[in-house]
Amino acid sequence: MIAERRLDKIKEGVLNLHDVAEKSVEICIEGLKGNDEIRKELEDLEMKADVLHSDVDYDCITFIALFQPVARDLRFVVGMMKISSGYERITDLALEIGYYFCHDKELLAIFDNMRKTLLEMFKIIKDCYDGKDVDGVYMLKRHDNVIDGLYESAIEHLKEKCDVESVLIARHLERMGDILGKIGSAIVFIESGRRVWIK
Repeated sequence: MIAERRLDKIKEGVLNLHDVAEKSVEICIEGLKGNDEIRKELEDLEMKADVLHSDVDYDCITFIALFQPVARDLRFVVGMMKISSGYERITDLALEIGYYFCHDKELLAIFDNMRKTLLEMFKIIKDCYDGKDVDGVYMLKRHDNVIDGLYESAIEHLKEKCDVESVLIARHLERMGDILGKIGSAIVFIESGRRVWIK
């Protein structure tokens, strides 16, 4: 019973991190327009993610030390540490995006489509956490391919320009899709012990 409560606490921390990372992605494009309030909110979200990530790591290490888990419980704890790290990284990337500027309407439209696709990926992952629809994570691959295509469109658009910030924005958004794919893979591993690569 004590072990179950501790596992529930770890899961709750990761779900909170999921929500923080999702919110960061949701608002980061507004930062590109020079919105200082959004930038401040992104900073707050990034700090909150750092604390949550640290708490999850601590709870996972403590659980391993106290209960010496095997099988699914061990997969769960190790998987949650990886997932937590992924969400924390997403908030870092969202914050960095929010610090840049972009006034190119065509690029902003591409970035917004990338953001919308990322938010769809967050929803797929959230639906998988209770193990009800773990196979839903395979839909992440299709979404990641959409993001990769949009990334290529952004780079093509930037080919004749010397705009490093916009290249970094596109790269960060593309990287978020990769991270969400890895989070989906970790969920499958936790639930079934199967190793899958969603990329």
